[in-house]
Amino acid sequence: MPYAEPLSSDQVAARLAGLPGWEVLPGGDGAAATLRRVYRLPHLPAAIFALHIAGIQAELDHHSDLTLGYDTVTVALTTHAAGGRLTAKDFDLASRIEAVAPAHSAA
Repeated sequence: MPYAEPLSSDQVAARLAGLPGWEVLPGGDGAAATLRRVYRLPHLPAAIFALHIAGIQAELDHHSDLTLGYDTVTVALTTHAAGGRLTAKDFDLASRIEAVAPAHSAA
């Protein structure tokens, strides 16, 4: 299966089970979806965490929508090249973000 091939519903559910705190939001057309998590952390560390995520995205050549709030960082992932569906790329990026979140006190 190509890396950017959309995952089946069962594959999404299995991968999501390994990412506590993340949720799948359905897209507007019923087929597209977004993998999302909101992290809460102190104000200044939120910006540093967002920069760390940006570096991981550059390394993986897969980019999310990042929203920086006063004490939150919201990460929203989808694969545009797969028609806005979820792929292994989305879950790989989410896993990498989860791995670094504790170092930023992100909860």
